[in-house]
Amino acid sequence: MTLGVRWWAIWLTVLGAPMALLVTLLYIAPQWDGRILTSTFHFYVVSGTAVAALAACGVITVLIRSMRETRLIFLGLAFMWIAGIFSVHGLATPGHIHPVFYKELAVSSWLSIFGAGVFVALSVATLPPRFEELAKRWGVALSGSVALGIGAYIGVSMGSPTWLDWAPTDQRSVQLGLTTVTLVLFAFSALRYYQAYLFARLPSQWAMVCLMVLLMEVQLSMTFGQFFQISWWLYHGLYAGAFVILFGAWTIEARRAGSVRVIADALSMRDAVAQLNHGYSQPIAELVDAIEWKDLYTLGHVRRVASYAVMMGKEMGLSTLELRRLALGAQMHDVGKIGVPDRILTKPGPLTDEEFDEIKRHVYRGYDIAKQTKALESAADAIYFHHERVDGTGYPLGLAGEDIPLHARIVSVADAYDAMTSGRVYQRAVDDSAAVAELRRCAGSHFDPACVEAFERVLGRLQDASHGGRVIAA
Repeated sequence: MTLGVRWWAIWLTVLGAPMALLVTLLYIAPQWDGRILTSTFHFYVVSGTAVAALAACGVITVLIRSMRETRLIFLGLAFMWIAGIFSVHGLATPGHIHPVFYKELAVSSWLSIFGAGVFVALSVATLPPRFEELAKRWGVALSGSVALGIGAYIGVSMGSPTWLDWAPTDQRSVQLGLTTVTLVLFAFSALRYYQAYLFARLPSQWAMVCLMVLLMEVQLSMTFGQFFQISWWLYHGLYAGAFVILFGAWTIEARRAGSVRVIADALSMRDAVAQLNHGYSQPIAELVDAIEWKDLYTLGHVRRVASYAVMMGKEMGLSTLELRRLALGAQMHDVGKIGVPDRILTKPGPLTDEEFDEIKRHVYRGYDIAKQTKALESAADAIYFHHERVDGTGYPLGLAGEDIPLHARIVSVADAYDAMTSGRVYQRAVDDSAAVAELRRCAGSHFDPACVEAFERVLGRLQDASHGGRVIAA
């Protein structure tokens, strides 16, 4: 599932074209950098961009489950900031609200992109625990305060257009300093969203990478473009185009998945690979949550599968190290489903051949995730092979018998048992005895008989201890 040369060629061309045009206008063919003086066009282009940013903020706000989702809160604030501050750049267009040019017009463009960079970087950064907790606790107050601040900025700017005459944004040293910081913020954010895209390959994640790159190009065009010439107008077009790409990707994502919630899932999964590769354990829990929230019908499934698998591993004499690896593999066995459309995962009826092919891809996607993430390498076999069958009729490779890694054979039994006893949208749950009978019937064809026997012994002891009740909680 690597990204091919053709894929890179297309996107490097698309994302690099604006900078190629800017360099051409400034250094190669400056005679082409004509002057365009039209305040009406400026007013409507900027206003449209501000409205698009406000709409993006609205989408994020609607998708937030609670004001404790700090990543989405900060992202929503970034769009709110662009909408409010950049709107002043449009409203201050000479000949509309104000008859002449005031400095608020230029200051607002610089301030809009810089503030957006700060908020976006906060949405992807690994925040100190105390700051994270404060942001969760005061999420509503933070959002309200920023909204009030933006409103005050708009009101004062419209009522007293000379209030920003002191701002030093016309000084070249200040411009270059702001540009450098802003580029670093967006480059950092683009890297984090790219890492998330490599993880789940969701269109919303790649759209955020494109948005970050285009906003970097907005900053460069703003800094080096010639006032009211094509090189300066370029940043207005890039600003608007960035939101066209964003909404286009969101629409594709929602239609593909059959749900808009997948957008929030994609945006929340911002830097799991980076954190895992740096030894942090919290992203494991976040990934488990992401897997389970894909389908509320299976909430708690991967945790129960991990519990069953570890008990089976102990029964079969696995070492402590192997049990740790088995637990991780069981927890992550369905990580590839993060990229499977919700409309397929939650479909109540039979799947079409195309839909089943999409389901089967989750093992490839999950394996790809595990192999590129150091902390998950030991889980790769369980993830990739847990749908193999001992008679060779499974997928992805059709392995048989002991050619299937032991961890995968164990997870297969635990997964099947929990699926039967928990039920699915397409089938009712059965009781323990019926599930065990089915495992026993399929031992030697679907499942490793030794794993089934080990599970029966474990389950028998658990049922004896609990007088026949299920004791594994979600």
